[in-house]
Amino acid sequence: MFLTVSSPGVGSTRDSNQSNTSTVNTKTTLTVPLQIQANTNDYYITGYPDSVKITIEGPSALVTATKNTQNFNLYLNLKKLSTGQHRVQIKETGLNSELTYTIKPKYVDVNIQKRKTKTFAVDVDYTKSALASGYEAGKITLSPETVSVTGAASEVNKIEKVVVKPILPKGIKTTFDQEVLVQALDKNGKTVNVTLDPQTVHVKIPISMPSKEVSINLTQKGNSTNSNFSFESDVKTIRIYGTQDQLDAIDDSIDVPVDISDVTQDTKKTINLADALGSQVTLTDPETLDVNINVSSNGGSGASTSVNNNSNSTNTNSNNNNGSSNTNTSSDDDSSSSNNSDSNNNNNNNNDGK
Repeated sequence: MFLTVSSPGVGSTRDSNQSNTSTVNTKTTLTVPLQIQANTNDYYITGYPDSVKITIEGPSALVTATKNTQNFNLYLNLKKLSTGQHRVQIKETGLNSELTYTIKPKYVDVNIQKRKTKTFAVDVDYTKSALASGYEAGKITLSPETVSVTGAASEVNKIEKVVVKPILPKGIKTTFDQEVLVQALDKNGKTVNVTLDPQTVHVKIPISMPSKEVSINLTQKGNSTNSNFSFESDVKTIRIYGTQDQLDAIDDSIDVPVDISDVTQDTKKTINLADALGSQVTLTDPETLDVNINVSSNGGSGASTSVNNNSNSTNTNSNNNNGSSNTNTSSDDDSSSSNNSDSNNNNNNNNDGK
């Protein structure tokens, strides 16, 4: 005897579960780009968001497929609108008819204006006080040097200048080299609502301390009544750094004072050039200078010279006196003799005449 057991409803239950799964509704929210349908070659449109949110609801499998593929579009149709302000509804295309949806926002306000494109040179605006003391900025280079500005004609016409504003670190001593955002500003310094191409430019600002090479003159600082000093150094030239005004005030050479107030014999001194030169410069290379100081006495030599000069003077006076005395005596004797001879001759003549 055979028995047959049937299980009514088992197959139908499975089918029922599968059917219920496919017909269960679910919903999800997506962020979708907003497209514009308009003549963007001639018109510049502002006011609309780049993307909007859409919530779709329907069969679970269909919602999941739509979420994964996003094979639909949200758009604004502006083709038949004139210039000016308009409130426009966002529309969709491509969604399955079994899905319901809600778009947020539902409407957007747009501004349609005649389009204008203009090229501007880029200016650089930075805080010079950020540079370290004594440092200066060299010639700034930009790449590119110009940008293309596109926008509503009324906005482009407001532009006073296009600038980059690099932010330099406080106390910077080295070259600034970065990409910087470009800004279009009106006469009041406010940003103008336009599109810039490119949006950034490469800014290079050379930063250094001006310098030049000069020869050195070693000069004596302080006095000594008993010694003479001479100075020697292997270093003949140094590089000086400072502001351009400081450098312009110095010719091709600079005096380096050497203090001899504590020097009594031949010695070597290391001169700190920053201290020696003071406010004339900001830095030097090298920072120090080795100087050989040679000392010679001038006290004994001076006394000897004085004595010799007096002796010479004395000898000279003695000779002069002797010469004068001899000369005078001889002259007087000769004169006397001559006079006596003449007198005798005269007397003889007189006697003969008588």
